[in-house]
Amino acid sequence: MGSVLLFIAAVLLRDEAALRDAFGKEIKAKEAAKRVEAVGKLSGAKEEKTIDLLVKSLKDPALEVRKAAAKALEGATDGAGKAIQPLGDILVDKKDDLDLRLMSAKALSKARYKSEAFPFFYTTISSIEREERQFHQFGADVTKILDGYVGKSFGQDKTTAERWSEWWTDNQKSLKEEDARKHKEWKEKKE
Repeated sequence: MGSVLLFIAAVLLRDEAALRDAFGKEIKAKEAAKRVEAVGKLSGAKEEKTIDLLVKSLKDPALEVRKAAAKALEGATDGAGKAIQPLGDILVDKKDDLDLRLMSAKALSKARYKSEAFPFFYTTISSIEREERQFHQFGADVTKILDGYVGKSFGQDKTTAERWSEWWTDNQKSLKEEDARKHKEWKEKKE
């Protein structure tokens, strides 16, 4: 039984490597639709090299490719947490496309390292000003994603950001310790 599982694992790993090789060629297509298709094939990625390719696609000049990359990262297993910073950078950027930012929030909510991801959520919801009406629904949507991610809710009103700030102050140390343990376990598994 164990050898069968090892064989299946080897086939799956080889398949991701083959997809990555094909992606290397397909992502250079001039047509954005072909690049979107290439990125979509990497959904469900588990290997660091594949995550790296998806992260690079978050900087593609075509918005639809960046959206496809965020969606693929949502379904990926990012053991190293390599996508957290790039997804977070998109999430907090008020000049970026709102749909892409929301897709980045959804992908970020799958991150295993909460102490690294939380600050991006907090910055996003706390930086929306009352007069920035174009961001109010977006802020509510991001808050719902954060609520699900952390398993806690502070509602959606003018005190929400302040209450999340207090929560972060109270929980930051334990979350960082938990993330350090998860990083260590991931590295040990990888070796």
